[in-house]
Amino acid sequence: MGWMVTLQQEVPEELVSRMSAYDSFGSFALLPLGTGLAGPAAAAFGLSGALWGCTLVCAVLAGLVLLVPEVRRLERAAPEARSGAVEPEPVTSG
Repeated sequence: MGWMVTLQQEVPEELVSRMSAYDSFGSFALLPLGTGLAGPAAAAFGLSGALWGCTLVCAVLAGLVLLVPEVRRLERAAPEARSGAVEPEPVTSG
């Protein structure tokens, strides 16, 4: 959820589709690599060791991302700031 909000907020509207495509491609392209490494890791370190190793790798990678100052300072923009549009006046009958 946070990734999608950030994508919509930080990427220009005309590039959101392209960025989403690159994100999906990266995710799907690395699935076979992870699947291929899971078996040998479990054989070498045992199932529990492989799972803990994966946990450690994920935690280190998340920590590395948090070292980037722009990531730490990212704030959610007000809805008006993103669209630049003014809310329409309500229509009244009469």
